[in-house]
Amino acid sequence: MKKEDSERLVSVYKTGNPAIIAVIKSVLDEAGIKYLVKGENLQNLFGVGTIGTGYNLITGPVDFQVMPEDEEYARELLKDIDEDSES
Repeated sequence: MKKEDSERLVSVYKTGNPAIIAVIKSVLDEAGIKYLVKGENLQNLFGVGTIGTGYNLITGPVDFQVMPEDEEYARELLKDIDEDSES
C-alpha cells in the first residue's frame, strides 16, 4: 500500500477480541479487500493489561482500515460479526 493510500484509509471495525480479529482478517482476505490493522502489535507492548472488551487500556482496540472505495463492501461483509456471541 502506497503512503498516499494509507492517508486515505477509513475505519470499518474496531475490536480487542483476538478471535474476532482473526475472523475479520479471514473475511477481508477472502473478499480480496486490502486492509491495514492499526494497533494490533501494540496490544501487549505495555504491561497494563486489558479491560473487559479485550483491548489494552493505553492503546485501545485494534482498528481495521480499508480504502474509501472498499468501505461499503467491507462494512457489509463485517456487519454480522457479533462481539458478544460465543460460537
